Amino acid sequence: MNGVWIVTGIAFAFSVLLTILTTLFSKKEIEEEDIIKHLPGYNCGVCGFGSCSGMAKAILEDPRNYEKCRPMRKKEKEAFQKYLEEKGLWK
Repeated sequence: MNGVWIVTGIAFAFSVLLTILTTLFSKKEIEEEDIIKHLPGYNCGVCGFGSCSGMAKAILEDPRNYEKCRPMRKKEKEAFQKYLEEKGLWK
């Protein structure tokens, strides 16, 4: 009977660990998708990153990269900076 409790405890510990790791590693993907929603969506590549997806990845590396988006107007850039501040990406 003790063996059942031990195996159950180990399975529970691994499930908690797996949940934590999944949350940590999927956080970047969720942020990247959120960032893409805030970009103009032209995929023009004028920024130098090839597409809005490339721009989102660059923003995760350095949040100031959003300033390279030429189709984004001043008010949109201000709103995007506020979004980055709320997400804790802007320092």
